[in-house]
Amino acid sequence: MSEGRDIYHEPKQKVLLRTADVYQTEVDDEVAGYSDKLLAIVADYHNGGRPEGMNAQAMVGKSKRGEVAFRLFGRINPETRVIEAAGFKTRGCLAMTGCASATCSMIEGRTFDEALALTIEDVREAVGGVPAGKANTLTFSVEAVRALIGDFLAREGPVWPSWTRRCPATPTASLV
Repeated sequence: MSEGRDIYHEPKQKVLLRTADVYQTEVDDEVAGYSDKLLAIVADYHNGGRPEGMNAQAMVGKSKRGEVAFRLFGRINPETRVIEAAGFKTRGCLAMTGCASATCSMIEGRTFDEALALTIEDVREAVGGVPAGKANTLTFSVEAVRALIGDFLAREGPVWPSWTRRCPATPTASLV
């Protein structure tokens, strides 16, 4: 009698395959030069996924196939307006994963105003820079924080006019 489908077979040799980055379309796109700091963040991130008690989330960017590039999740204390925990999921390159992880670490324990003060340069410094062709990941990180806070505020009720005055750099955001 042949072996059934429910039997697990340990492969004799394990193989690691590396695929091209989601945004890299040509070999000559010069996507190289990831910093050691960014690679260390990617190799050892601890804030992937949704934190327990998550009450806000944001989505920014898209891959070539239309998939969300960066989802940011947060557990925000409604009384103190402090981001107690943050997590992420990405569909993208090493730069997006590194920037997402660094952003989560940078906003945890911060008030809304402190988190909104996060800049592209802050994220760039935290990851030790990104290749020129991956600069969009820095923008995604900052915009995701704005969208996360906007999502939390939108769940509390109609706050859109005051939010746009507070954070005018989010012209494409909308409440649905």
